[in-house]
Amino acid sequence: MQSPVPARRSALSAPHVRRLVDQWRAALARRAPAADLLPHLANGLLLELPGRTVRGVQQFLDHSEEFRSWYRERIGGADPLGGRPAEDVRVHLVSPVHAQVTITSAGGPGNTAGPGPEAVRQVWWVVLQDGVPRIRSITFVQPTPVGALSRV
Repeated sequence: MQSPVPARRSALSAPHVRRLVDQWRAALARRAPAADLLPHLANGLLLELPGRTVRGVQQFLDHSEEFRSWYRERIGGADPLGGRPAEDVRVHLVSPVHAQVTITSAGGPGNTAGPGPEAVRQVWWVVLQDGVPRIRSITFVQPTPVGALSRV
């Protein structure tokens, strides 16, 4: 069993960032209380959702149920993981203390197909804060509706 308090580090590594992604998604899947999500969040948090931007940990706490509801509807139905890990998680270490994570998941509840035209993309920035990997920002990129570009 993993310790709830991660070991302090002096630099990020791809496996440690991936573990953060897995822990975050697992916490959402088990519907953990918002307080259990806080250790994964960095100071200066930014969540960019379609139609809403959440800035800071306190605003996340104030809107955590709204975020969960949106996440369940848009990312994976009742279970955010859809019973499986993300289809594609890419970790790019930008510096010893910064990493960019791109997650591509099949769009819509119950969609078990791989990434495609309905894929939803998440772009995360992870920072090493107080020796622990934490989420600084998550941006959800919704697919462009079919035909939207042809109307321009």
